Amino acid sequence: MADGYSVDLSALEQVIKRLNGLVDTMDSVSGTAEYKTELPEGYLGRGFAEETALRNAHVHMKQAIADMVTELKDMIAETGQKTSTAHRSYDNREQEIKGSMR
Repeated sequence: MADGYSVDLSALEQVIKRLNGLVDTMDSVSGTAEYKTELPEGYLGRGFAEETALRNAHVHMKQAIADMVTELKDMIAETGQKTSTAHRSYDNREQEIKGSMR
């Protein structure tokens, strides 16, 4: 096999596991951004214009973070799926070659 190449299937498996772990972590991050960052009306005080502006900015930023987390999670999941497809393809080819040598 000096003229060919080899693929470390166990390394691909590790990448898939790590990517899946990241997707799970992103679920936690998304939940934290959505549910653990409330800024209820009056929390910062009452009777001044900046309070409304701060709450509105908070809502805007919260949505922006949620959108980024969703996009990142989708990218990680897509990469995991592509890595899994590559792993299966290499594994199938390896099995075909081993079968033809018997």
